[in-house]
Amino acid sequence: MAVTSAMIGSIVYSLPADCTTVIVNGIGYQQCSNGWYQPQYMGTTVQYVVVDAPQ
Repeated sequence: MAVTSAMIGSIVYSLPADCTTVIVNGIGYQQCSNGWYQPQYMGTTVQYVVVDAPQ
């Protein structure tokens, strides 16, 4: 299930299997197909914020 159509700023709790970690300017992102996600922690739970492709 690709979440590439999610709106920027949306939060997802799981990512597709085709993701890779990309470091841009010292920040880790997950790139999944055409989507970019930035992990953030809420307590001990990780969630992913949909972001624009980093520059």
